[in-house]
Amino acid sequence: MMTKTRRKFDREYKQKAVELSFARGNAKEIAEELGILPELLY
Repeated sequence: MMTKTRRKFDREYKQKAVELSFARGNAKEIAEELGILPELLY
């Protein structure tokens, strides 16, 4: 059985992702660029 490895993001990365989503106003676009699910930015 294969297990998925969870990616860990540091606090600075998370903060920058949220700031980008607010600045651009498009969480989905930012999430795609960062390779994460859009739900993680809400």
